[in-house]
Amino acid sequence: MITFRTNTSRTLSYHRRGDGPLVVMLPGGPGLDPETYFANSGLQGLSALVFCPRGTGRSDPPPTPEGYRMAGYVEDVEELRLHLGVPTLTLYGSSHGASTALAYACAYPNQVARLVLVNGPARVDAPFMTALANARKRFAATVPDGGERLAAADDAFAVMRTTGDDITRRNAFRTVMNRYVARLGVDQAAFLERLCAAPMNFAAAGPMGAEMVGGLDLLRTATAITAKTLVVGSELDTQVPIEHMREIADSIPGADFLPFDDTGHFIEVEHRNRWATLVGNFLRS
Repeated sequence: MITFRTNTSRTLSYHRRGDGPLVVMLPGGPGLDPETYFANSGLQGLSALVFCPRGTGRSDPPPTPEGYRMAGYVEDVEELRLHLGVPTLTLYGSSHGASTALAYACAYPNQVARLVLVNGPARVDAPFMTALANARKRFAATVPDGGERLAAADDAFAVMRTTGDDITRRNAFRTVMNRYVARLGVDQAAFLERLCAAPMNFAAAGPMGAEMVGGLDLLRTATAITAKTLVVGSELDTQVPIEHMREIADSIPGADFLPFDDTGHFIEVEHRNRWATLVGNFLRS
């Protein structure tokens, strides 16, 4: 793991792997272990920099919970660019990482060359919630045990919000994660087990959720984005509805939209080969 000091004397960290043009990969969560999150996400012919956002890896947490708001994550990406000494970044964001990548591209449009956004919300408004309810109905109707998984996840999420015991919370989180994939095969289950056993910062999610529900709208200035952009959505994502990802693509000038059928939140895990081919071609083109 590589660490560096920011202009405000904070420590940030990242991993690097592969050879070729640099792609900065921003993980979901927030608070999940970045290396585990992207362990299966290799892109041939590219150098992946797996960034550890604040409070993960060896990156310092903010001094107060307010530091987990979006502005802090955007600040960290800009600190990374300055550390690398490059004029522009190619960003790949998944889930909360996609929200961060979108926010950064809005704030610094001239400093993003290419942008890939996968299943990350830009805002949580009434249309989003309606689309989310419909997405969960699709999941329940399409996935053989989808209804049971959704019900168990709802119960487990309630436990997560009330327990103070770390083991109980982690066990509940593992149950919640079963709704993040449509095809829960051996490989997908193994990924979820590793992700839920890895280091985790539970403190980061609360401020993020409150900010989204409180009216954060990352599409207000999306027309300023100049990067070549690919937006990816999943038909059976129970966290970020595919209709919302289409809305993001429609809001960014010239953006391409790539839908994945029969897929949940973790495209990189459920359709690794197709994902690597299509996303890799976009990033290398």
